[in-house]
Amino acid sequence: MRALLPLLLGWSLQAQTVPLTAVSAASYAPEAPLAPEMIAAAFTTAITTPLAAASSTPLPTTLSGHSVVLRDSAGVERVAGLFAIAPGQVNFLTPAGLAPGSVTVTLRSGDRAVAAGTARVAAVSPGTFSANANGRGAPAGLAQMVGGGSSSVSELFQDSGRGLYLPRPIPAVEGAQQYLILFGTGIRGWRTAVTAAVGGQSVPVAAAVAQGTFVGLDQVNLGPLPASFTDRRGELAVVLTVDGVATNTTTIALAPPGMGQWSTRAQLVEPNSEMAVAQLDGKIYVVGGYPASRVTQATVQVYDPVADRWERTTPLPAPINHTTAVSANGKLYMLGGQTDSGGGGNFSDRVFEYDPATREWRERARMPTARGGGVAVVLDSRIYVAGSRPPRGADFAVYIPEADQWRTLPDLPTQRNHLTGGALGGRIYIVGGRFEGGANSPQSDVVEIFDPVTNAWSRGAPMPRPRGGINAVEAYGCLHVFGGEGNSERPDGVYPDHDVYNPITNTWMRLGQLPIAVHGVTGAAFLNGLIYLPGGGTMIGGSSGSLHHQVYRPGMVCR
Repeated sequence: MRALLPLLLGWSLQAQTVPLTAVSAASYAPEAPLAPEMIAAAFTTAITTPLAAASSTPLPTTLSGHSVVLRDSAGVERVAGLFAIAPGQVNFLTPAGLAPGSVTVTLRSGDRAVAAGTARVAAVSPGTFSANANGRGAPAGLAQMVGGGSSSVSELFQDSGRGLYLPRPIPAVEGAQQYLILFGTGIRGWRTAVTAAVGGQSVPVAAAVAQGTFVGLDQVNLGPLPASFTDRRGELAVVLTVDGVATNTTTIALAPPGMGQWSTRAQLVEPNSEMAVAQLDGKIYVVGGYPASRVTQATVQVYDPVADRWERTTPLPAPINHTTAVSANGKLYMLGGQTDSGGGGNFSDRVFEYDPATREWRERARMPTARGGGVAVVLDSRIYVAGSRPPRGADFAVYIPEADQWRTLPDLPTQRNHLTGGALGGRIYIVGGRFEGGANSPQSDVVEIFDPVTNAWSRGAPMPRPRGGINAVEAYGCLHVFGGEGNSERPDGVYPDHDVYNPITNTWMRLGQLPIAVHGVTGAAFLNGLIYLPGGGTMIGGSSGSLHHQVYRPGMVCR
């Protein structure tokens, strides 16, 4: 418990520009009221003193010569106990007995008022502490497993090593019941009911009380989680409701895999490779491609992570392979591709837009040039398309969906196809690929970076080794690059590589291999804390489209 204290205090050094703003130190919700005996945080530029913290209870009412005074709607002034003070911020305990209604919060330096602001007081103002001290992400709480021949307690958060805590997957033990222990503030004054929902499903609340060890801290015990709880999403939202008032949303991880590990989900309805993958509105789309027969398909398969199930939706207007797909402004876009399985032509410049509300496709403005085997990347709701099989391997253009217009951009410096890419930090990264049309073509390790502000290209650190037929996805600011074909070191000719690029340090890291090496997948999805990698060919060439559906839980953060 003592190790959790810095997280529970919600310490953050983000100064505010207003004279003084007082909020819950758990939720940080700007419009939420204060409640009696809750842990609060006040932000003001008036504080410039170094960090100082209380070392015992009762809490001191003065730190570094500063105090916090609250004057409630009854005109009564009370001095708050102080947890800590630092430049721009003071954390304090709201006094008991505050009258409901408006309250003035005043920061004093000695006898002089240096900052003031107003807030509301209510009987409850529930907030759940998060490990990231911002009211979001993994809760600063515990998971308890009881039964199955053992009992264990583990934290619900895990340090990424980059200053960001991620949800720690809760291990499942056969025959054991799972409980959650959450810590919050502004809850103890409840009178009617405290309820909880995990992943949208009701979960019993066993207790909602003052924690007892730390002043102002409340504890809510949830569980046992229902035995029927089969939600396979990588992360689930947790929301408490106290006397009709909802807390901030935190996130837990129930289903495997563990951090930095692989697992599987429901297989595709139809085997596929040389297709495109995109995510939209919490679902994953697999567009076009072909199975082992190499007969080009118009099929569109849709995965629902909640149900762990695939279904077909409205087919493409025309069969296509080696296409790209992305989402922007609530719509799904399919761009270019090939109409047959050969490597030398029959490229398409057609663009189709899918509306998930109507499940209908409509054609949009065509690309400036026909291409297949390229990559599409979305940045600021604009769609950038790079590369192609020869002779259009240097083509680079941007589509503006709201205007239904294309604009040609400076050529990709290194022409290539079967490449991949992503948007990181406001720039477009184009990675790897191959130079010729066939599977055994010479391959590239080149990373080229386009800056939309300067309209110019630059170079990044090359991949650990050249690869084509690859795909990638951004997760927590990192670019994960998977698979590929043309690997002479393996009889199947496929790369099992999983490399991660950090744009902050311009470096690559090699991670463990894919459980099933694949190629022929353009794009992947990062959703609910998991990277989804469906389908793909398992042998060099186009005659091995699969049903596989691999998922990975990233633990690396690039920030």
